[in-house]
Amino acid sequence: MTAADKNVFEGEHPRLKTGTGSVVASRPAAESTWLVEFTAPALAEAVEPGHFVMLRLPELYSPLLGRPFAVYRADRASGRVQVIYLVVGNMTERLSQIAPGTPLEWWGPLGRGWAPIEEGDRPAARRIYMAAGGIGYTPFYLLAEKYAALEPKPELHLLYGARTKSRVPNLDDFRALGVDVKVATDDGSLGAKGTVGDLLKAERLEGAKDALVAACGPRPMLFAVFETAKSLGNVPCWTSLETPMSCGMGLCFGCVVEYMGKDGKFDYRRTCVDGPVFDAYRLKWD
Repeated sequence: MTAADKNVFEGEHPRLKTGTGSVVASRPAAESTWLVEFTAPALAEAVEPGHFVMLRLPELYSPLLGRPFAVYRADRASGRVQVIYLVVGNMTERLSQIAPGTPLEWWGPLGRGWAPIEEGDRPAARRIYMAAGGIGYTPFYLLAEKYAALEPKPELHLLYGARTKSRVPNLDDFRALGVDVKVATDDGSLGAKGTVGDLLKAERLEGAKDALVAACGPRPMLFAVFETAKSLGNVPCWTSLETPMSCGMGLCFGCVVEYMGKDGKFDYRRTCVDGPVFDAYRLKWD
């Protein structure tokens, strides 16, 4: 066993659970977007906002490896977990055809979620702006649920962008938590015509000391949101990266990104272990 392997198994995944659950439901959430719900009591008990899980269809050898999915909802009472995904390849195509009762292998929770924004790295935030594009809204429900239970409750905003109306999911889960939801589409078919960055600019956060931006989505969108937050007076901005992963546990080093250490120098960090949530101001974007 290498030093890296020892570090991974002994220190980096203290919450790691594994199991085989049973699919409860599978249904479309938007165009080319599906939701799958499965039983995983140990995962539902351990997961925190921003964590992800690796899923694999145990009866198939193609694909052989698992795939990472952000945890959308977790119900500890029923032991059920939901993930939402975009159908883009072999694994997700097969997953979209799955029937209730089908076994589903899982291991998790994995990664460092939104916890860094609560560890003294930011000023107290009374306004939380969750900026999402595509399926980037999926890691935000647990975060919104956690903040909605606080007293006093901070302002919660979801700024969501998609190409067109058919790609916009039902966001009523967030509205039920008291989240202010705003939508933008590239073609103007629903909500404002424009991007998530445009929605953020419209919030008039210039010089705000009580605001925090949390973003997830395609990398170009994340960069645009970061640039907007920066232009508004360096508003704190945290991003959850959608970097492709193979193992999800830090063994293969296939998901590295360049990240600035506290010494001001860039080094490589594994998205699956050191992230997926990173301070946008310390990522190397170019």
